[in-house]
Amino acid sequence: MKTSKPKFPWLYLILAYGLTWLFWIPVALTRQDYQTSPLLLAVVFLGVFGPGIAGIVMTYREQGKEGGRDFWRRVFDFRRISLKWYVLILFLFPVLYMISIGINHWLGGAPPEFAFVKESMAMPAGILVVVIMYLLQSALEELGWRGYMLDRLQAIWKPLNASLVLTVFHAFWHLPLFWVVGTNQSRWTSVGNFAIFVAFGLVNTIYYTWCYNDNHRSTLAVILLHTVGNLSLDIFMLSGTGEHISKAVIGLGALLIAITWMLPSWKQRQVVST
Repeated sequence: MKTSKPKFPWLYLILAYGLTWLFWIPVALTRQDYQTSPLLLAVVFLGVFGPGIAGIVMTYREQGKEGGRDFWRRVFDFRRISLKWYVLILFLFPVLYMISIGINHWLGGAPPEFAFVKESMAMPAGILVVVIMYLLQSALEELGWRGYMLDRLQAIWKPLNASLVLTVFHAFWHLPLFWVVGTNQSRWTSVGNFAIFVAFGLVNTIYYTWCYNDNHRSTLAVILLHTVGNLSLDIFMLSGTGEHISKAVIGLGALLIAITWMLPSWKQRQVVST
């Protein structure tokens, strides 16, 4: 029986981009620091809903109620995540950043100032509110990027290639934020810095794909890892050379994962050639 060829999820991307850029582009056009206005802050946050809403809509459109049940099981079923991965989720990124801090210190660099922690502690309910906000942001993104799109890409390509394609579209999804005053992306407006942004996005995507595949397609596992990764980035933030060191250390870990993925293909080629 002839099987249909997997289709690239263009409609999902149009919907995800549209629902997000509808909010972010008007904020960029104001040329105001979005953090100084509760209204602009709320509008920017609403834009984060785009990928998640698109993922939910497209899942029910294509797979109906049964697909919807599988979608939500992967979001809420904590039993899909192995004990090993709960440990990795909690400690992988913090350990990588601590290694970076150690290398930076050995090279004579300044330690992190932990300004993010100090600012969070000064807020009502402090760290708890911040963690919830980071968790919510990660969930809204991952419902779409991993909860919907990654499976469609891996039906076409192997994990590394699928991760690369997902990274490109995920990076360009952020594009309006590069012109929103006050965002992290607004510091990366040159072509060279954008290339670094995309490269670091690929590094993170490799970690997330590894996490997703190794936990029976658990969207929850990626949401948690994404949350810890974002928190670690802000908590252990280094400046200058230290920032490049941390990216190199995390990138090296992603490279080792990619090599592990490619080993079976290399071995198979060796067998065929002999």
